[in-house]
Amino acid sequence: MDPASKKFKNLLFFLLKFIISASLLYLLISKVEIETILQNLKLLNPLAFVFTAGLYVFSIYISSIRWSLLINQTIKLRRLFSMYMMGSFFNICLPGIIGGDALKAYYLSRELKDIKATPFMQKVSKADELDTNITAIASIFMDRYIGFSALLTVGIIAFPFGLSYTERDSNGNLLIWLMPIIFFLFVFISLVIFRFKLGVNFRLITKIYEYFAIYSFKKTALIKAFIYSVIIQAIGLFSVYILSKSMSFDIPLFSIMIFIPIIIVITLLPISISGIGLREFAFIFFFSSVGVSPEASTAISISWFFSVVIGSLWGLFEYLIFKTKGRSPYF
Repeated sequence: MDPASKKFKNLLFFLLKFIISASLLYLLISKVEIETILQNLKLLNPLAFVFTAGLYVFSIYISSIRWSLLINQTIKLRRLFSMYMMGSFFNICLPGIIGGDALKAYYLSRELKDIKATPFMQKVSKADELDTNITAIASIFMDRYIGFSALLTVGIIAFPFGLSYTERDSNGNLLIWLMPIIFFLFVFISLVIFRFKLGVNFRLITKIYEYFAIYSFKKTALIKAFIYSVIIQAIGLFSVYILSKSMSFDIPLFSIMIFIPIIIVITLLPISISGIGLREFAFIFFFSSVGVSPEASTAISISWFFSVVIGSLWGLFEYLIFKTKGRSPYF
């Protein structure tokens, strides 16, 4: 596919996601009382909002530590943090412009090439260049995969403890069993992918499987990465809990631990812009089962999203400095 066709396809896909998000927001406005949502948002404690934004930045720092465990080269943590913040900003604030993960892969690959380049050879061979690209892509995939595994693990552990908070309404059966269904579906797909090694006929995918094979002998690094992932997910769940409490909504913590992982899975579907619209409807659908009003659910969803947006703005600072000086302030 030529570059012009690819750009047109990306633009078309972005417009489609924009239409879906706009339609969902229009439907949301027609279903809830905007004034009540605004009143709920006015109850939000500014310090709680700033604190949750800070927690998000802290979670990115922990994510950078996790990422460092999955890279076969020693790279300064501050460099990885800079890349992670830039990726977060583009994923959340500028979706569809440049993929945040693609940006991270590009900068990490370039960093790895600089490490491989010798003083006598300022550029790496084609084989080494492929290896650095594979390492960048595979490490980001593994970083995402372990994080997602921890998210679902937290949800499945909380599942039996949170059942008593869930009302047996018309959506009861779906709400009760959706968490374990998603968890075991994820486990099944993972076993199929890693057991049967799908796509090994493609050189890139073969190289990625080889990268994964290396980490099968580095169980300590994987265990540490998983523990860091649990901490990261706990920070996100705690942030939602803090925001709901600051607006005087009494939502059981266990219900947050069950529903937020499902909501995150839904917002990861690539059919809207940064999950806008999907997130709000998911909040309303799930938290209505524990007696939270649509207006309250929407207010919590909005405040959580914007706390992440504010935290992600650090990535804009990193990117502007990088573009101006040709390097990150930490590089």
